[in-house]
Amino acid sequence: MGEVTISLNRLGLERGRMWQAVVAALAIALPIGVWIGLERALGDSVQNIGAGETLYLQSYPVAGASLAFELPGEGWTSPGIHFAEQRQNFTRDHLTASVEVDSGVDSLRRLLERRAEPIVAQNGYTYNNLREYTDETSGLAGYRADILGIDTAGSITIVGNDKGAAAILVLLAPGEDPEADEVDPAPYTAAFELEGA
Repeated sequence: MGEVTISLNRLGLERGRMWQAVVAALAIALPIGVWIGLERALGDSVQNIGAGETLYLQSYPVAGASLAFELPGEGWTSPGIHFAEQRQNFTRDHLTASVEVDSGVDSLRRLLERRAEPIVAQNGYTYNNLREYTDETSGLAGYRADILGIDTAGSITIVGNDKGAAAILVLLAPGEDPEADEVDPAPYTAAFELEGA
């Protein structure tokens, strides 16, 4: 075996290899600097939702349905830079609400099953107790199911207007009772104004 001698400079780097260390440092620092700059340029990444503020969603990629709604109560926030046209997530304390609008829906029951599958698969939840659901205030009808996790309870509700437009509401909160008032869809669906097909 041959012997290898490595000469180090004052910084503890191998002589003649300074440019590689500079490139490695830039490769680490540059993306962080760009991210911080973008975050400051875009402003606050959390958007506060005012009490009684009307929110609007539009189906995508086919703009055939729209949903106007209000969130019940105060203290809701949403990730502002991720404000999408078709779906939006909201949080208040430990409660999470996801609202989505879809168009061209043939079966509300099948849509509920399709939307529930990724939720339960990703988080290790299960859903059960699928039943018909009607909101007298908005006049919308569809289906509701309970979502259960180890320390999470919630509901998924899908209502439609009989023309092909559908609104999807997912509520999740810490707890064991999917019948708790916190995850009751009624205060949300009562404010739904669903239009289109």
